[in-house]
Amino acid sequence: MERTRLSDIAKALNISQSTVSRALRNKPGVNPQLREKIFKMAQDLNYPFKLPKDLEFRRVGIIIPDFSNPFFATVCYGIESILRANGYLTYLASTDEDWELERDYVRSFLQERVEGLIVAPTANTESIYNNSLKNLPLVFFDRHYPSLDVQSVLIDNKDIMFQALRYLKGAGHRKICLVSGNHLLYTGSSRTDGFLEGLNILGLDSMLCPVVAGNFREPEAYEATKKAYRKHKFTAVIATSNKTTLGVLRALKDLGLAIPRDVSVIGFDNQEWMGFNKPPITTIVQPAFTMGTLAASLLLQQIQSNSARESVILKAEIMRRESVESIPRG
Repeated sequence: MERTRLSDIAKALNISQSTVSRALRNKPGVNPQLREKIFKMAQDLNYPFKLPKDLEFRRVGIIIPDFSNPFFATVCYGIESILRANGYLTYLASTDEDWELERDYVRSFLQERVEGLIVAPTANTESIYNNSLKNLPLVFFDRHYPSLDVQSVLIDNKDIMFQALRYLKGAGHRKICLVSGNHLLYTGSSRTDGFLEGLNILGLDSMLCPVVAGNFREPEAYEATKKAYRKHKFTAVIATSNKTTLGVLRALKDLGLAIPRDVSVIGFDNQEWMGFNKPPITTIVQPAFTMGTLAASLLLQQIQSNSARESVILKAEIMRRESVESIPRG
């Protein structure tokens, strides 16, 4: 099989090869929307990102909470696509949501004299970044600490929870369950807050719409979903991560419930298996690859200059499939 070339990407997008080259080398002159399309096409065509021959490599540390989560793998691909094209190699570490391990990795990266860090912080690590990294370029992604002045790339979690609720309400659902994430994490608390605020805005009865703790883990989401259904008999459920989605689906199956006839489901993160599930799962889609490219670009800007540190809020969207069914409005 022949290796993908710049010309292949240019042909697929009907643009010039020079535009592709500028985008992949993170050079100016390419608008953000087109840059995102170019990187996505490069990913789809397995373009071999390489270190430029005229640059001596430098190092950046990446810290994620879970190697096994495909969402973080996609973000890391986006990060490395930018960094490799600009002469940087990455050190990648996973904390398994352990704050002490995260502290140790930060210390290790500092000893290795990395040029900067890109981090999805776990809970209870605020003091690490407040005290230890005053002068080191740092970007948070997916999660952050509002109290810290750290540039971040985040999802508008409240908005997408509202959109999911509005979609289900429009389909006639009034008894909607949220299988929430870890409330000590920004993503967990903001998605729950968005759900609760959405209930109020849309006039849904919070007593009929339970929030149960799945903590972004499949086993906990499984148990929480089973208990919630037995108590509340909800007609629809929203998951808050791809692992939470697996727990929800397994629980509904073990309860003998059919999707969407008995319970409609909105999953989270568009993993490939969701499209092949029977029925295919309606899901909230985060722009994970774009999140990675933006996080890397912001870090490079910090390394190269002392420009203003504005954070970025990205929009998620709902991919509608067959796991949501309209019901008679009571």
